[in-house]
Amino acid sequence: MRVWGQSPMRVWGQSPNCPQTLSKKWQHSCQNSLLTCPEIHPKIGIPTEDGSVSVRLHSSHYPDGSMAIKRTFSTREVAQMWNVSESTIKRWADSGGLCCLRTPGGHRRFHLEDISDFQTTRGFEATGFLTTEKWEEPEIEESLNRKKFDKVRQLIFYLATQNQRKRVKDLLERLYIRGMGLVDLYDDVLLPVVQNSHQALATGSLTYGQERLVRNNLDEAMSLLFPQLICRRKSGKTGLCAAPDQFCRIPVNAISRILETEGWECLNLGGNIPFEAMAEMVEQEPVNLVCVVSSSPQQPMDKTFESLAEAANNYRIPIVLTGPGFAEPETRLQFPHEEYFPDFRSFQGYLSRLS
Repeated sequence: MRVWGQSPMRVWGQSPNCPQTLSKKWQHSCQNSLLTCPEIHPKIGIPTEDGSVSVRLHSSHYPDGSMAIKRTFSTREVAQMWNVSESTIKRWADSGGLCCLRTPGGHRRFHLEDISDFQTTRGFEATGFLTTEKWEEPEIEESLNRKKFDKVRQLIFYLATQNQRKRVKDLLERLYIRGMGLVDLYDDVLLPVVQNSHQALATGSLTYGQERLVRNNLDEAMSLLFPQLICRRKSGKTGLCAAPDQFCRIPVNAISRILETEGWECLNLGGNIPFEAMAEMVEQEPVNLVCVVSSSPQQPMDKTFESLAEAANNYRIPIVLTGPGFAEPETRLQFPHEEYFPDFRSFQGYLSRLS
């Protein structure tokens, strides 16, 4: 297995149409110091005979049964994140306040969810420089610390065009441990990158295939990060989310993940779903909320949406709308609904009120 290090790794070649939005320094850093690593002991992940230092990893399973590798952080790395001494981290861990695990050699390792949980409890953010991240330039680290979203979005856009979804995940992870929640990552980072890719497609800077690659890599990056996020206790409520048009993968999955972090179960039907199919699910499943997402303007309401509205009304289930497809008030008047949310923060606030 290989993690952080210097071995070469295949990089998707940069298309001549890819916008040159990053400095040469950043592009060089991205292309020549990718997520690679020294050799790791095959059983316990400790330094190997050649003296290279490994990173302790743990595995879990995604819902589809595939194996997910979870990185853990060392005492030194956590101390750097929080601008405290290593002895302070050890004291917090030994007192039981900061959860950790021990390697066979007795060293402490920390999971992202435990780091984030401790930050939330103590009310602070990780704003220190993590110098163990060899691929990062100080300029990038400063942008993360100060949450300079323009530069962060430029880098994420570039990495997504280069098929570096794991690198995108790493940047999102770093923002998360600095206090950005799930809705912040979507509203302030991911959705603006999606909009930039759409504009690049319209101007010819990206091809259709490249634009789809960006979208898919952004969503895959969030899929890699999501299992590590903190979720509320199960509420016993179930939400249904779907989109009538086909270009809604990211916003539909965003709604689904927000529901789950707020303690809801979610029936995620995805995109290109007829309103009749949504109505059938309302009839068949114990749903407490219907979320309809649209990225393109909808046609005036026809009998297909009437079937969904009727089914929801029969069971007193609210229908909420989100996405640019419902942005115009005249459009929303054609679709009976309880609420419209222009962003994911307002949707999360609505869920909090329901709880």
